[in-house]
Amino acid sequence: MNLAVETKKKWEEHKTKFEKELDDWLQALEQGKKIIIQARKQFHQWNPLRVYVSVTKVRKSKSRVLFSLRFFGQEVAELFVKNGKVTLKLTKRHSENNKKYFEYPPKVGYFEWNGQEAREFRSFFKKKSLSSNSEPEVRSIEHRVESKFIQEMLKGSGKFGVSGLEIQPVTIAGCPLQFPVPISASTGRPNKGYGNIDILARRRGKNKKTRLSVWELKKPHTYNHPASQAYIYALTLIHILRHTKNGSRWYKLFGFKSPIPKSLEIEAVVAITEDQKKKCENEKDKLKRNTSFDIDGDSIKLYAAYYKEESQSIKFKDDPFRENQ
Repeated sequence: MNLAVETKKKWEEHKTKFEKELDDWLQALEQGKKIIIQARKQFHQWNPLRVYVSVTKVRKSKSRVLFSLRFFGQEVAELFVKNGKVTLKLTKRHSENNKKYFEYPPKVGYFEWNGQEAREFRSFFKKKSLSSNSEPEVRSIEHRVESKFIQEMLKGSGKFGVSGLEIQPVTIAGCPLQFPVPISASTGRPNKGYGNIDILARRRGKNKKTRLSVWELKKPHTYNHPASQAYIYALTLIHILRHTKNGSRWYKLFGFKSPIPKSLEIEAVVAITEDQKKKCENEKDKLKRNTSFDIDGDSIKLYAAYYKEESQSIKFKDDPFRENQ
């Protein structure tokens, strides 16, 4: 199983289609970025509710800016900004899920963000968070974990209980970016289709070098080839940055002001609970025996982050990068 060869082959087979899709996504994000920044000034994060930027929603938005509003990773509403006015949008789907998972009274419609209905909506989820002595029940536990990871990455210091860990998620106007890629890795092998990087981040090491960090998260006590997934997504990013005409524009969108370095290093990070450590070590060993981590002068570094989920945070057993600084 040589994932480097398989991923490269899949890229070359569909390169024209992939580039077209990537160009569409990039154009939507670049055109929407200034509007998103201006729209973002119209409202603030309202913990525990978090605002996300979705490539899909940006592409669909024409005369307005559309955001995903989430509670511990689960979308509970949408926010849209038009002509400086912020509106809370609750669809039938939102209403059904909010009732099922959080016991929020069924409600569908459009509500002014500063109005009474929206204030009650924010207050409900604030109280729901504070009244929970453990993790809130949501449709996707992985999304809940992902939300807490992003929250930790956005902290100033003491992230994940690790001293000196400098890492930030890739964001637009402070909103996490849900970044899709044209190769799916959900089976642990590269396939044509949309994949989603759980978290795309930038990490600064002790050598002061900042690199892209691709995180593949698994819910507690589960394991399903995350090392292979993280590797495939990291290699796909290398293909995007190196082998498309707009690689430098993507690099800039990811928050880098300098040109793409001659030798690009991307981290592939597996985030799992410690009881899955043996499975992770076995998969990592198999990958290192059968595939390449040095790709035409660029490299992928594979790490494992063993986490413990707490009610409002995520902690690491130790610094996952400590041996390779």
